[in-house]
Amino acid sequence: MKYCSKCKQLYFGHTEERCQKCGKKLIENPGTFSPVGIVTANGFELERIKAALDDAEIAYSVQQTKQDTGIQILNSAPPENCTIYVPLCDYDTAVSTLVGISAINDNPTEKMNDDDIDKINKAKKNAVSEEMSPQKRFWVKLLSFLGFLLILAAAVYLTDFITASIKTFFGM
Repeated sequence: MKYCSKCKQLYFGHTEERCQKCGKKLIENPGTFSPVGIVTANGFELERIKAALDDAEIAYSVQQTKQDTGIQILNSAPPENCTIYVPLCDYDTAVSTLVGISAINDNPTEKMNDDDIDKINKAKKNAVSEEMSPQKRFWVKLLSFLGFLLILAAAVYLTDFITASIKTFFGM
């Protein structure tokens, strides 16, 4: 399995070193949360796919394709074509979900060899292990809140200092 970081596409059984679309060098081992383009859709189909991914609790992002004409800006229509990206660790689950609702016809997981499936399963395990424990999450939130208060206090004191300096300068 190879990955193009520009096009955000996976290539299974691909022997070349460069992406077929953009010509960028392919990566052998993408990161756990590397975004992978899974399908391009528009209108009702896009909403149907988003609803299915939401129901399956799969994280995704939607990005408008660069080939759009921009006519939707003039008449407030939905985007013409959008590509949906999912994290690598959720790729096979997203594919099976979209095959289940007939959003994609061909099951790309059939083109994967055992090594590719192992890499995706390893990415899933890394995603689970990278999640914070509740105790760690509490301390991160608490320290973030205290840091925010410290920045806010510094901004207030700095504003007071500048105001006092200006008053002194003009003799008020």
